[in-house]
Amino acid sequence: MKTLLQTYLEKEIWILIRDKWYFATIIGVWDDSLWFKHTTYNKETEEDTLWEMVVKISEVIAIDKIKAVISRKPDVLISRLLETEQGTNDHQDYKH
Repeated sequence: MKTLLQTYLEKEIWILIRDKWYFATIIGVWDDSLWFKHTTYNKETEEDTLWEMVVKISEVIAIDKIKAVISRKPDVLISRLLETEQGTNDHQDYKH
């Protein structure tokens, strides 16, 4: 697990620690410790709080890396597809 966590340094991943998921950025991995930061949102005060935690690597149950986010809203999905298509066309070499 330590080696796997080290491959995600400074990257955002979902980490299951004990029985709670955290959307976190890995800051460091040492002998038996994992240091990461994550944010929580308070609906009442509309404030975000940035936390830094250190836990034992043995408490990490699972990790989950996000590969892509796709909106289910048709207008957002279509606009992103068009952006992707336009970006692909911009990088093609045309020979006349």
